[in-house]
Amino acid sequence: MSTFVLTEEICETLAQTAKDASRSLGVGVTLSVVDENGNLRLLQRFGDAILPSIEISQNKAYTAAVLRQPTAEFGQIAQVGASAFGINVTNNRLVIFGGGFPLQTGGRTVGGIGVSGGSVQEDETVAHAVLRAFEALTAD
Repeated sequence: MSTFVLTEEICETLAQTAKDASRSLGVGVTLSVVDENGNLRLLQRFGDAILPSIEISQNKAYTAAVLRQPTAEFGQIAQVGASAFGINVTNNRLVIFGGGFPLQTGGRTVGGIGVSGGSVQEDETVAHAVLRAFEALTAD
């Protein structure tokens, strides 16, 4: 089994994709890319993304990577009455709304991305563009 490396080149391509997607939507966002352990590999703020988007994007990427699931899915089990209600208050880095996605290749999670700065829908639109770019880069 080969070891996947989330290279600088991959991160830069993902950043360019996020920049292009956010511009096409007319919204400023921040993109964070983390490795499989949630450690920051890239942080880039585009346009007039609000300042809190810097930390929020990092936390979305962290959540997606370490929990190996999109933040919106994680949010479903953290809702009132769900099986993990309140889990997000046990760790101040866990995010329970959309915009964070794991980066997966070869059947394993190799990192995560977080997009913040727009509405949740705008963040997810940009994130989906980034995911498509990642899939194209890692296709066998």
